[in-house]
Amino acid sequence: MVTVPSIEQSHRLFISYAHKDNELFDEAVAIFAKDISNFYAAKTGNSLSYFFDRQSIGWGDNWRAEIDSDLNNAMIFMPIITMQYFNRAACRDELVAFKSSAERLKVKELILPVVIAGARSITHDHEIPEVRIIEALQYRNLESAFLAGPDTSEWRTTLSGLADELIEIIEKAEAEQEVRRSASPPALPSGAAVDGEDGDLLQGMSDLNTLSTRVQEQTEEAGLAVQAWVEAISDDMEAFSNQKTPQQMQAISLRMAGKVKNPSIRLSEAGTALAATAAEADALIRFLIDQLSQTEHPEAREFAKQLTDSMSQDSPEIQPMITQMSGVLSMLTLFEVMSSPLRKALKPARIGINKMQDAFRIVGSWNSLPEIE
Repeated sequence: MVTVPSIEQSHRLFISYAHKDNELFDEAVAIFAKDISNFYAAKTGNSLSYFFDRQSIGWGDNWRAEIDSDLNNAMIFMPIITMQYFNRAACRDELVAFKSSAERLKVKELILPVVIAGARSITHDHEIPEVRIIEALQYRNLESAFLAGPDTSEWRTTLSGLADELIEIIEKAEAEQEVRRSASPPALPSGAAVDGEDGDLLQGMSDLNTLSTRVQEQTEEAGLAVQAWVEAISDDMEAFSNQKTPQQMQAISLRMAGKVKNPSIRLSEAGTALAATAAEADALIRFLIDQLSQTEHPEAREFAKQLTDSMSQDSPEIQPMITQMSGVLSMLTLFEVMSSPLRKALKPARIGINKMQDAFRIVGSWNSLPEIE
Protein backbone atom coordinates (compact mmCIF):
# COMPACT_ATOMS: atom_id res chain seq x y z
CA MET A 1 0.00 0.00 0.00
CA VAL A 2 1.39 3.42 -0.97
CA THR A 3 1.61 5.94 1.86
CA VAL A 4 0.33 9.33 0.78
CA PRO A 5 2.23 12.17 2.44
CA SER A 6 0.18 14.70 4.37
CA ILE A 7 -0.09 18.21 2.96
CA GLU A 8 -0.25 19.55 6.52
CA GLN A 9 2.54 21.93 7.53
CA SER A 10 3.58 23.00 11.00
CA HIS A 11 4.37 26.24 12.78
CA ARG A 12 5.64 26.72 16.30
CA LEU A 13 4.38 28.66 19.30
CA PHE A 14 6.56 29.21 22.36
CA ILE A 15 4.48 30.00 25.46
CA SER A 16 6.20 31.69 28.39
CA TYR A 17 4.24 31.77 31.65
CA ALA A 18 4.47 31.64 35.43
CA HIS A 19 3.40 28.22 36.70
CA LYS A 20 1.44 29.82 39.54
CA ASP A 21 -0.86 31.38 36.96
CA ASN A 22 -1.73 28.02 35.46
CA GLU A 23 -2.64 26.84 38.96
CA LEU A 24 -4.64 30.01 39.64
CA PHE A 25 -6.84 29.44 36.61
CA ASP A 26 -7.24 25.67 37.10
CA GLU A 27 -4.83 24.65 34.31
CA ALA A 28 -6.47 27.13 31.94
CA VAL A 29 -3.10 28.17 30.47
CA ALA A 30 -2.52 24.59 29.32
CA ILE A 31 -6.08 24.40 27.99
CA PHE A 32 -5.58 27.73 26.22
CA ALA A 33 -2.47 26.41 24.41
CA LYS A 34 -4.31 23.30 23.26
CA ASP A 35 -7.42 25.18 22.16
CA ILE A 36 -5.55 27.90 20.23
CA SER A 37 -3.63 25.14 18.44
CA ASN A 38 -6.89 23.38 17.56
CA PHE A 39 -8.47 26.59 16.26
CA TYR A 40 -5.36 27.27 14.16
CA ALA A 41 -5.54 23.76 12.67
CA ALA A 42 -9.26 24.08 11.95
CA LYS A 43 -8.81 27.40 10.16
CA THR A 44 -5.65 26.57 8.15
CA GLY A 45 -5.38 22.80 7.85
CA ASN A 46 -1.89 23.17 9.34
CA SER A 47 -0.66 22.39 12.82
CA LEU A 48 0.56 24.80 15.50
CA SER A 49 3.00 23.00 17.79
CA TYR A 50 3.16 24.68 21.19
CA PHE A 51 5.89 24.50 23.80
CA PHE A 52 5.75 25.47 27.44
CA ASP A 53 9.43 25.62 28.32
CA ARG A 54 12.95 25.42 26.95
CA GLN A 55 13.19 21.72 27.67
CA SER A 56 10.08 20.83 25.72
CA ILE A 57 11.30 22.76 22.68
CA GLY A 58 14.63 20.92 22.77
CA TRP A 59 16.90 23.93 23.19
CA GLY A 60 18.96 22.84 26.17
CA ASP A 61 21.39 25.13 28.01
CA ASN A 62 22.24 27.21 24.95
CA TRP A 63 18.63 28.21 24.34
CA ARG A 64 19.43 31.86 23.56
CA ALA A 65 21.45 30.79 20.52
CA GLU A 66 18.36 29.15 18.98
CA ILE A 67 16.09 32.17 19.15
CA ASP A 68 17.34 33.82 15.95
CA SER A 69 16.85 30.68 13.90
CA ASP A 70 13.33 30.10 15.20
CA LEU A 71 12.27 33.73 14.77
CA ASN A 72 13.63 33.57 11.23
CA ASN A 73 11.25 30.67 10.68
CA ALA A 74 8.28 32.66 11.99
CA MET A 75 7.96 31.06 15.40
CA ILE A 76 5.58 33.04 17.63
CA PHE A 77 6.67 33.97 21.16
CA MET A 78 3.62 34.38 23.38
CA PRO A 79 4.14 35.46 27.00
CA ILE A 80 1.05 34.80 29.15
CA ILE A 81 0.98 37.78 31.45
CA THR A 82 -0.15 38.41 34.99
CA MET A 83 1.84 40.58 37.37
CA GLN A 84 3.31 37.36 38.79
CA TYR A 85 5.08 36.84 35.45
CA PHE A 86 7.50 39.66 36.25
CA ASN A 87 8.55 38.07 39.55
CA ARG A 88 9.92 34.99 37.79
CA ALA A 89 13.52 35.27 36.60
CA ALA A 90 13.08 32.68 33.84
CA CYS A 91 10.11 34.61 32.41
CA ARG A 92 12.02 37.89 32.45
CA ASP A 93 14.99 36.21 30.73
CA GLU A 94 12.79 34.79 27.97
CA LEU A 95 10.95 38.05 27.35
CA VAL A 96 14.12 40.15 27.17
CA ALA A 97 16.00 37.60 25.05
CA PHE A 98 13.18 37.32 22.49
CA LYS A 99 12.70 41.09 22.41
CA SER A 100 16.42 41.73 21.78
CA SER A 101 16.59 39.24 18.92
CA ALA A 102 13.25 40.30 17.43
CA GLU A 103 14.32 43.95 17.34
CA ARG A 104 17.61 43.12 15.64
CA LEU A 105 15.90 40.82 13.11
CA LYS A 106 13.06 43.34 12.64
CA VAL A 107 10.34 40.81 13.49
CA LYS A 108 8.77 42.36 16.59
CA GLU A 109 5.35 41.28 15.31
CA LEU A 110 6.32 37.68 16.22
CA ILE A 111 6.04 38.59 19.92
CA LEU A 112 2.37 38.47 20.89
CA PRO A 113 1.75 39.09 24.62
CA VAL A 114 -1.52 37.91 26.14
CA VAL A 115 -2.65 39.43 29.45
CA ILE A 116 -4.93 37.20 31.51
CA ALA A 117 -4.93 39.22 34.77
CA GLY A 118 -3.65 42.61 35.88
CA ALA A 119 -4.16 44.56 32.65
CA ARG A 120 -4.80 47.76 34.58
CA SER A 121 -1.20 47.60 35.85
CA ILE A 122 0.33 47.34 32.37
CA THR A 123 1.30 50.99 31.82
CA HIS A 124 3.98 52.80 29.83
CA ASP A 125 5.44 54.39 32.97
CA HIS A 126 5.48 51.34 35.25
CA GLU A 127 8.59 51.03 37.43
CA ILE A 128 9.27 47.44 36.29
CA PRO A 129 10.95 47.62 32.84
CA GLU A 130 9.45 44.34 31.57
CA VAL A 131 5.97 45.72 32.22
CA ARG A 132 6.81 48.64 29.96
CA ILE A 133 7.99 46.18 27.31
CA ILE A 134 4.62 44.40 27.34
CA GLU A 135 2.75 47.70 27.11
CA ALA A 136 4.87 48.80 24.14
CA LEU A 137 4.22 45.50 22.35
CA GLN A 138 0.46 46.22 22.37
CA TYR A 139 -0.69 43.18 24.33
CA ARG A 140 -3.99 41.38 23.84
CA ASN A 141 -6.30 41.56 26.85
CA LEU A 142 -7.89 38.15 27.49
CA GLU A 143 -8.90 38.76 31.11
CA SER A 144 -12.61 38.42 30.43
CA ALA A 145 -12.20 35.12 28.55
CA PHE A 146 -10.04 33.61 31.29
CA LEU A 147 -12.54 34.66 33.95
CA ALA A 148 -15.34 33.06 31.92
CA GLY A 149 -13.20 29.93 31.60
CA PRO A 150 -12.85 27.17 29.02
CA ASP A 151 -15.93 25.66 27.41
CA THR A 152 -17.76 28.99 27.42
CA SER A 153 -18.95 30.93 24.39
CA GLU A 154 -16.74 33.89 25.32
CA TRP A 155 -13.68 31.66 25.56
CA ARG A 156 -14.27 30.10 22.14
CA THR A 157 -15.05 33.43 20.46
CA THR A 158 -11.94 35.06 21.91
CA LEU A 159 -9.61 32.22 20.96
CA SER A 160 -11.07 32.01 17.48
CA GLY A 161 -10.27 35.68 16.98
CA LEU A 162 -6.76 35.23 18.37
CA ALA A 163 -6.17 32.31 16.01
CA ASP A 164 -7.14 34.56 13.08
CA GLU A 165 -4.58 37.07 14.26
CA LEU A 166 -1.88 34.40 14.57
CA ILE A 167 -2.58 33.26 11.01
CA GLU A 168 -2.24 36.82 9.72
CA ILE A 169 0.97 37.46 11.68
CA ILE A 170 2.65 34.25 10.49
CA GLU A 171 1.67 34.78 6.85
CA LYS A 172 2.92 38.36 6.88
CA ALA A 173 6.17 37.46 8.67
CA GLU A 174 6.94 34.66 6.24
CA ALA A 175 6.30 36.89 3.24
CA GLU A 176 8.50 39.69 4.61
CA GLN A 177 11.29 37.31 5.56
CA GLU A 178 11.25 35.76 2.10
CA VAL A 179 11.70 39.22 0.59
CA ARG A 180 14.62 39.93 2.94
CA ARG A 181 16.27 36.60 2.16
CA SER A 182 15.98 37.24 -1.56
CA ALA A 183 17.38 40.75 -1.25
CA SER A 184 20.23 40.01 1.16
CA PRO A 185 22.71 37.13 0.98
CA PRO A 186 23.87 35.48 4.21
CA ALA A 187 26.00 37.78 6.36
CA LEU A 188 29.13 35.69 5.83
CA PRO A 189 28.85 32.90 3.26
CA SER A 190 31.23 29.97 3.34
CA GLY A 191 34.72 30.91 2.16
CA ALA A 192 34.09 34.66 2.30
CA ALA A 193 36.79 37.05 3.35
CA VAL A 194 36.65 38.91 6.63
CA ASP A 195 38.76 41.90 5.66
CA GLY A 196 35.95 44.32 4.89
CA GLU A 197 33.78 42.67 2.25
CA ASP A 198 30.88 42.22 4.62
CA GLY A 199 29.67 45.51 6.06
CA ASP A 200 26.98 43.99 8.29
CA LEU A 201 29.47 41.72 10.00
CA LEU A 202 32.04 44.45 10.51
CA GLN A 203 29.34 46.74 11.85
CA GLY A 204 28.31 43.99 14.25
CA MET A 205 31.87 43.70 15.53
CA SER A 206 32.04 47.46 16.01
CA ASP A 207 28.71 47.47 17.81
CA LEU A 208 29.89 44.68 20.10
CA ASN A 209 32.97 46.68 21.08
CA THR A 210 30.72 49.62 21.93
CA LEU A 211 28.38 47.41 23.97
CA SER A 212 31.30 45.79 25.79
CA THR A 213 32.56 49.21 26.88
CA ARG A 214 29.07 50.20 27.96
CA VAL A 215 28.67 47.01 30.04
CA GLN A 216 31.92 47.81 31.86
CA GLU A 217 30.87 51.38 32.54
CA GLN A 218 27.41 50.39 33.70
CA THR A 219 28.81 47.67 35.95
CA GLU A 220 30.97 50.29 37.63
CA GLU A 221 27.95 52.56 38.08
CA ALA A 222 25.97 49.64 39.50
CA GLY A 223 28.73 49.07 42.04
CA LEU A 224 28.66 52.73 43.09
CA ALA A 225 24.87 52.62 43.33
CA VAL A 226 25.08 49.57 45.57
CA GLN A 227 27.60 51.26 47.84
CA ALA A 228 25.46 54.41 48.11
CA TRP A 229 22.41 52.33 48.98
CA VAL A 230 24.25 50.34 51.65
CA GLU A 231 25.62 53.53 53.21
CA ALA A 232 22.16 55.10 53.28
CA ILE A 233 20.59 52.17 55.07
CA SER A 234 23.36 50.79 57.31
CA ASP A 235 22.96 53.12 60.31
CA ASP A 236 19.21 52.60 60.58
CA MET A 237 19.60 48.86 60.09
CA GLU A 238 21.62 48.80 63.30
CA ALA A 239 18.90 50.77 65.05
CA PHE A 240 16.34 48.23 63.87
CA SER A 241 18.31 45.46 65.54
CA ASN A 242 17.52 46.86 69.00
CA GLN A 243 14.20 46.27 70.70
CA LYS A 244 11.94 49.25 70.02
CA THR A 245 8.39 50.29 70.75
CA PRO A 246 5.97 50.47 67.81
CA GLN A 247 6.24 54.25 67.87
CA GLN A 248 10.05 54.12 67.74
CA MET A 249 9.94 51.57 64.94
CA GLN A 250 7.63 53.83 62.97
CA ALA A 251 9.98 56.78 63.44
CA ILE A 252 12.98 54.74 62.29
CA SER A 253 11.01 53.52 59.27
CA LEU A 254 10.15 57.08 58.25
CA ARG A 255 13.73 58.22 58.68
CA MET A 256 15.04 55.28 56.66
CA ALA A 257 12.47 55.90 53.90
CA GLY A 258 13.68 59.47 53.52
CA LYS A 259 17.35 58.49 53.41
CA VAL A 260 17.03 55.53 51.06
CA LYS A 261 14.58 56.96 48.51
CA ASN A 262 17.09 58.50 46.09
CA PRO A 263 19.72 55.73 46.44
CA SER A 264 16.97 53.20 45.67
CA ILE A 265 15.98 55.08 42.51
CA ARG A 266 19.64 55.24 41.46
CA LEU A 267 19.93 51.51 42.06
CA SER A 268 16.88 50.82 39.91
CA GLU A 269 18.15 52.97 37.06
CA ALA A 270 21.63 51.42 37.18
CA GLY A 271 20.32 47.86 37.26
CA THR A 272 17.80 48.44 34.48
CA ALA A 273 20.40 50.03 32.20
CA LEU A 274 22.92 47.25 32.83
CA ALA A 275 20.39 44.48 32.16
CA ALA A 276 19.23 46.11 28.91
CA THR A 277 22.79 46.46 27.61
CA ALA A 278 23.71 42.91 28.64
CA ALA A 279 20.67 41.55 26.77
CA GLU A 280 21.54 43.57 23.66
CA ALA A 281 25.15 42.37 23.79
CA ASP A 282 24.03 38.78 24.32
CA ALA A 283 21.87 38.76 21.18
CA LEU A 284 24.67 40.28 19.10
CA ILE A 285 27.36 37.93 20.46
CA ARG A 286 25.34 34.85 19.58
CA PHE A 287 24.53 36.20 16.12
CA LEU A 288 28.19 36.89 15.36
CA ILE A 289 29.34 33.50 16.65
CA ASP A 290 26.67 31.74 14.58
CA GLN A 291 27.61 33.61 11.40
CA LEU A 292 31.35 33.21 11.88
CA SER A 293 31.21 29.55 12.81
CA GLN A 294 29.34 28.67 9.60
CA THR A 295 32.13 29.81 7.32
CA GLU A 296 35.04 27.62 6.33
CA HIS A 297 37.37 30.60 6.18
CA PRO A 298 40.07 29.98 8.85
CA GLU A 299 40.39 33.65 9.84
CA ALA A 300 36.67 33.93 10.46
CA ARG A 301 36.55 30.76 12.52
CA GLU A 302 39.56 31.87 14.52
CA PHE A 303 37.90 35.21 15.22
CA ALA A 304 34.76 33.39 16.35
CA LYS A 305 36.82 31.26 18.70
CA GLN A 306 38.57 34.32 20.12
CA LEU A 307 35.22 36.05 20.55
CA THR A 308 33.81 33.06 22.43
CA ASP A 309 36.85 32.85 24.68
CA SER A 310 36.91 36.57 25.39
CA MET A 311 33.27 36.63 26.52
CA SER A 312 33.75 33.72 28.93
CA GLN A 313 34.53 35.31 32.25
CA ASP A 314 33.94 35.03 35.95
CA SER A 315 30.96 36.72 37.60
CA PRO A 316 31.57 40.41 38.33
CA GLU A 317 32.94 41.26 41.77
CA ILE A 318 29.73 43.12 42.49
CA GLN A 319 27.78 39.84 42.65
CA PRO A 320 28.57 39.15 46.37
CA MET A 321 27.30 42.64 47.20
CA ILE A 322 24.05 41.94 45.36
CA THR A 323 23.65 38.73 47.33
CA GLN A 324 24.21 40.68 50.55
CA MET A 325 21.66 43.28 49.54
CA SER A 326 19.10 40.59 48.80
CA GLY A 327 19.59 39.33 52.34
CA VAL A 328 19.13 42.83 53.76
CA LEU A 329 15.91 43.31 51.81
CA SER A 330 14.63 39.99 53.12
CA MET A 331 15.28 41.24 56.66
CA LEU A 332 13.41 44.45 55.92
CA THR A 333 10.26 42.70 54.71
CA LEU A 334 8.66 42.87 58.16
CA PHE A 335 9.30 46.59 58.43
CA GLU A 336 7.98 47.20 54.93
CA VAL A 337 4.71 45.59 56.00
CA MET A 338 4.56 47.98 58.96
CA SER A 339 5.51 51.13 57.01
CA SER A 340 3.99 52.25 53.73
CA PRO A 341 6.60 55.02 53.16
CA LEU A 342 9.45 52.54 53.63
CA ARG A 343 7.78 50.02 51.36
CA LYS A 344 7.46 52.64 48.63
CA ALA A 345 11.04 53.85 49.07
CA LEU A 346 12.49 50.33 48.85
CA LYS A 347 10.51 49.17 45.80
CA PRO A 348 12.98 50.66 43.28
CA ALA A 349 15.84 48.95 45.12
CA ARG A 350 14.13 45.58 44.75
CA ILE A 351 13.71 46.21 41.03
CA GLY A 352 17.32 47.31 40.71
CA ILE A 353 18.62 44.19 42.45
CA ASN A 354 16.46 41.95 40.26
CA LYS A 355 17.74 43.66 37.12
CA MET A 356 21.37 43.36 38.24
CA GLN A 357 20.84 39.68 38.91
CA ASP A 358 19.29 39.34 35.43
CA ALA A 359 22.34 41.07 33.92
CA PHE A 360 24.82 38.85 35.76
CA ARG A 361 22.84 35.75 34.79
CA ILE A 362 23.20 36.78 31.13
CA VAL A 363 26.91 37.50 31.54
CA GLY A 364 27.31 34.16 33.31
CA SER A 365 25.74 32.39 30.33
CA TRP A 366 28.71 33.51 28.23
CA ASN A 367 30.80 30.92 30.06
CA SER A 368 28.85 28.25 28.15
CA LEU A 369 28.85 29.74 24.67
CA PRO A 370 29.11 27.07 21.94
CA GLU A 371 32.68 26.02 21.21
CA ILE A 372 34.08 26.72 17.76
CA GLU A 373 36.14 23.79 16.52
